[in-house]
Amino acid sequence: MTTAVPVAAMDRLIDNLDRLHSAPQVICRVLTLLQDDDYETDELADCLEVEPALASAVLRLVNSSYFGLPRNVASLKQAITFLGSRSLRLAVLSFGLLERLTEDAPAAVYEDFWRRCLTMASVGFRLAAHQPELAGDEAYTAGLLADIGILLLAQSDTTAYVKLHMRAEHGATLIDSERERYGFHHGQLGARLLARWNLPPLLAGAIADHHESQRMDDPLRLNTLAASLMADALWTPASPHVGDARRLLDAAYGIDLDGFITLAIDCKETIQENAALYQVSVPITIDCGALLAEARKQYREEAMMAALDWDSLAAVAEEHEQARLNIRNRMTNDQ
Repeated sequence: MTTAVPVAAMDRLIDNLDRLHSAPQVICRVLTLLQDDDYETDELADCLEVEPALASAVLRLVNSSYFGLPRNVASLKQAITFLGSRSLRLAVLSFGLLERLTEDAPAAVYEDFWRRCLTMASVGFRLAAHQPELAGDEAYTAGLLADIGILLLAQSDTTAYVKLHMRAEHGATLIDSERERYGFHHGQLGARLLARWNLPPLLAGAIADHHESQRMDDPLRLNTLAASLMADALWTPASPHVGDARRLLDAAYGIDLDGFITLAIDCKETIQENAALYQVSVPITIDCGALLAEARKQYREEAMMAALDWDSLAAVAEEHEQARLNIRNRMTNDQ
């Protein structure tokens, strides 16, 4: 995933952030307990109660529209029973880590981070329905945590990184700028932090490669790459990311142009629900009309180019055929 030199540089950066020297102990303890299918509800509840903010987040999650329970759950033990181990793991990773890492994020980065991570989580969760081998909560977590490296960079090199982040378009331009300044990009840094905290290697790998994955055989990597491209497209509709996202969704998931727009509309609503769940503000919304117009425009341009390419190939073939006939005629005449 990374070479020795970037790993050493990433470790130095993480070590310079005192409160990130080690994983939060409550999170590690909860994840350890959840590894046992026969975990004790009482023990898990006692562990979560040590972190009131995390316990409150778990209750918000179980009472959210995702679960659609007929009545509110006020007991942490009841919440644990309703959620189950997979959803609890998601809650601990997402609420626990993001609560910790966004505390000191500069305002200029904070808003963009939440907008993108909530979008990637929403898109990833919906795309997982097209991947029988991938659980929706795994896709959601990967999308939510994909950009945590940005938070680390913004806190460790605030003035320079905020300028870099505001100047460079998210995607290839941003990761190239990060590599030039630091020797690694935010995806690799986020993956390194998760690896140091002994979180699942598949999750770290998906986060490391979410801008440039070549592993189309890895469901989580593919899902996270698609979610990242879709986030770029949704928030910057007048960019080539629209075409990149649409083509990948078509090739990997069989989602056509109409499905692409439907996904965008569905995610627009889900993003606002997620923002309320995490108690953050996303002051601007996705312009689905502009996205539809750009997607159709790029689709027509691609179709036109394909037609031109076909006409060119046909013309070349015709020239070759005519040349073959000319040679054949000359040979006949020579006889």
